[in-house]
Amino acid sequence: MEDTITTGIDFMTKIQSGHYVLLKFTKKDGSTRIMKATLNFDLIPKEKKPKEANSEKIMKDLEKNKILRIFDLEKIDWRTVPFEQVDWVQTYDKDNKTIRYKVDTKKILKI
Repeated sequence: MEDTITTGIDFMTKIQSGHYVLLKFTKKDGSTRIMKATLNFDLIPKEKKPKEANSEKIMKDLEKNKILRIFDLEKIDWRTVPFEQVDWVQTYDKDNKTIRYKVDTKKILKI
């Protein structure tokens, strides 16, 4: 089953809902990338964790600049993902079954 993510809050919720997600997006240079990423601080090395997590700032950045900073588990560093260029986000349920969400950014929630 494939649902649609339409807001920044939906997007953040899906990313935070598990240990990690896969997301497919188009980079600025036009190439496509599939990233294994997380916002789960338990999976981020101590030296890479931000000093503070400010949800309001994250949501404003997502709304205003259409970007999300997310931790890349393969590069072991933070990356900026252009929200409007995300095709889909894939998460896993408690039984490790794949759940894929397509992204439609025409309805980003205002805060």
